[in-house]
Amino acid sequence: MNIDIGSKIKALRLSKSMTQEQLAKALHVSAQAVSKWEIGSSLPDIQLLPTLSVALGTSIDSLFSLTDESRFARIDNMLWDKRFLMQQEFDEEERFLQEKCHEDETRPRATLLLAQLYCKRAREYNDLASPLARQSLELNPDCKEAHNAIFDAENGAYLDWNATNHYRTIDFYKNFLAAHPDNHSAHLWLLDLLIADRRCAEAREVLDQMHRLKPTYNDDFYLGCIFMQEGHIDDALAQWKAMCASYPDTWEVYVMRASELAKLGYYDEAIVDYEKTMSLMPSPRFIDPDEAIAQICEIRGDYEGAIACYEKVIELMRTDWSEMQGEAIDAPLRNIARLRERMANS
Repeated sequence: MNIDIGSKIKALRLSKSMTQEQLAKALHVSAQAVSKWEIGSSLPDIQLLPTLSVALGTSIDSLFSLTDESRFARIDNMLWDKRFLMQQEFDEEERFLQEKCHEDETRPRATLLLAQLYCKRAREYNDLASPLARQSLELNPDCKEAHNAIFDAENGAYLDWNATNHYRTIDFYKNFLAAHPDNHSAHLWLLDLLIADRRCAEAREVLDQMHRLKPTYNDDFYLGCIFMQEGHIDDALAQWKAMCASYPDTWEVYVMRASELAKLGYYDEAIVDYEKTMSLMPSPRFIDPDEAIAQICEIRGDYEGAIACYEKVIELMRTDWSEMQGEAIDAPLRNIARLRERMANS
């Protein structure tokens, strides 16, 4: 059954002579959230359904006879907007997606969303584990297992090759490209893995294949990365400089070089490139450059600078993405609160 959920919410609201502000107040959300539901740009949270149905004088089943596509869209929004999913939410969407994975028409979308749902749950558990692992180490400073727990939860930098290399994922992408040799983006993902593992000879072969397939600025970037892993820093820097000179109006080349400069500790140069990225990037702009500058500021002890960057992130999410609430706003707000507390205690 295909219905326009936003129109139904609006019709029921108007039938009860309610304004968007009144409905929003009853649900403890913003009026902008109600507006986004009614124009169809987002869907209400699953945990709001009982209160919403009562406020509108209808049943949940009557209000939300969702199509598969609408349900997929709601799950997608939920994965983006919420830091933690309630167990009931997780269980319900997991069951729905598992069922849709067995239907030919919905299998591709459902399979991806189910994978993303499990990835989100893994991140949630890591977020829960991190403070506990840190507390455990404070309680028992000589506990090796506590260090391991911190590293597991926070993606620590293990030195053990057998624990950190990507041979299984590399093997998957090699097989994938054997079946899909014209897939340009898969070459990029494989190059990331090979270069991270310092398998530079193989990376050069993949880079040559990718260049023959479709020459782009990525060729220059990855050649610089290979130089870096081979220990030729000056050659890498020269390669990236030439890349930026060849594509002076392409924001992607600056953000890629900025990331590598930051890894080298060339923070001033990285900031210049991140700022150049933001000046060239069309709207809607991504927040990564401002987040990166915030992290550099924090590393340097410039907490006020970091706070200013997170405030830019919030403004960008509001102006470019029309995000007024949810994790996109809450995450930088948490960082601002953490930094202000750190400043107060320093």
